Amino acid sequence: MPHGIVEKITNGGWGLVRSDEGVVFLNYVLPGESVAYRVKDRARGILWGELLDVLTPSEHRVQPPCPYFGQCGGCVFQHIDYPFQEQIKRQILLDDLKRIGHYIPEPALPDIIKSPPFHNRIRARMKAQKKENPAEPEDGRIGFIRKSTNTVIPINQCLLFPAPVNRFLEKWNTLAKPPFFFQMDILMNRDSQQVYIHLAHPPYPGHEAETEEKEEILKRFPEITFSWPGNDDVGVSALKINDWTYYVSPTAFFQVNPFQWENMLNIVESYLESCDTIIDLYSGVGFFIPLLKKYSKKVIGVESYGYSSDLARRAFGGSGASGSEFLRIPVEKFNFPRADIVVVDPPRSGLSKNVINSIIKKKYAKVIYISCSSASFSRDLKILRENGYQLAALNTLDLFPQTPHLETIGLFEL
Repeated sequence: MPHGIVEKITNGGWGLVRSDEGVVFLNYVLPGESVAYRVKDRARGILWGELLDVLTPSEHRVQPPCPYFGQCGGCVFQHIDYPFQEQIKRQILLDDLKRIGHYIPEPALPDIIKSPPFHNRIRARMKAQKKENPAEPEDGRIGFIRKSTNTVIPINQCLLFPAPVNRFLEKWNTLAKPPFFFQMDILMNRDSQQVYIHLAHPPYPGHEAETEEKEEILKRFPEITFSWPGNDDVGVSALKINDWTYYVSPTAFFQVNPFQWENMLNIVESYLESCDTIIDLYSGVGFFIPLLKKYSKKVIGVESYGYSSDLARRAFGGSGASGSEFLRIPVEKFNFPRADIVVVDPPRSGLSKNVINSIIKKKYAKVIYISCSSASFSRDLKILRENGYQLAALNTLDLFPQTPHLETIGLFEL
């Protein structure tokens, strides 16, 4: 049985072990631990293993509190005490900055802004297991994807969710026969504690009996506001941050961790200065829009998902007179105008070549980059630095406790 010492934790939460056969990556380990494992897969000289035993446990190893740990593909850090999770995430970021970005921060990075370790997430997408055999009954219980599979593990309680969401999960998944909805987008409004759920498979024509049955079951949940395609506005609610009112929906992206909202806004504000025009790329429902309006005469929000753009326009106006303009187009198709500052909050994949080249070509004085991936952030940092930008400031927030992900907010100046 192979065994070795865990050298470090890498991007994605994988522990790195060096062996005679090559580098082995394992989940659920900590730096310095002596572990036994077996090799499951080999790809391009890299070995992917399965942890069999911890021979010498780290002092930072704790008992995972979640009964789904190791099965659910979500939390892979629950075996690590929370203060040490932060140290690991910091090291992952520093490794990516050095290895991918060819950059070593000077001075040292400020401390990661902490979050409560549990009950810190108000949004999620949950699924039910789609039947493979038409003769089998559909299982309407909802959950998350089982680790390393395409199957769904029903989840009755998630330690990342607030109590109102968990009450729904417990009640839904213990129904004698919960109706099948392929996907549920769940959002809890922090202010009202109301839970909104968007159903991906609504009652549909031609299945009247099934429709009536589903509607009867949904009536058992008067505390939940359900919506479905064509009825999206039912799921819209107002949410206040500082003195600003946002319109949020379970189908539109919004930052998942309410304990970090004001911290994110404060960091971005520390990078801003009064100017004429700010461009907000991947603007969503307008999380940064009211703050950006405070510092500029005009804000241009660019968002490909039309419903998010509609909600932003509803909250913060969309005419020139309002000081903001919202464009419903992919960022890759945006015709970049002159501006003073560009704010980017891209998906995990980071900026496309077309977008980052457009930013470089226009020579915007400041680029504020919000990222949930240290790998793609480091890649784009390298490109920006090679084209005349310097990283003037970098802050980090833990938006996703119990996972290897870290939110970074960087300021690039030309």
